[in-house]
Amino acid sequence: MPVIRERLNLYLTKPVMDDLRRIVPARERTRFVEEVLARELRRRKLKAALKASAGAWKVDDHPDMLTGEDIDRWIEEQRKLGTRDWSEEWGRNE
Repeated sequence: MPVIRERLNLYLTKPVMDDLRRIVPARERTRFVEEVLARELRRRKLKAALKASAGAWKVDDHPDMLTGEDIDRWIEEQRKLGTRDWSEEWGRNE
């Protein structure tokens, strides 16, 4: 499937533009700016998801995972089980 590209005009401060021209070769600037934007957008999406899910974990719901050792034990147990279908726990019965 071909990638659809859209044009975007941006205004950057002169010091930022000077650095961009000095550091990134002319034919690589679009890719560079896209990579930086994509990375920052992923970071902001993750931050929003973490904020939205804050408080979802209740200690009362998981008394078996109160310490770091408890969590390490649980992780090891899950690794030994191999692949697990989490659809029921995650509410996805697909």
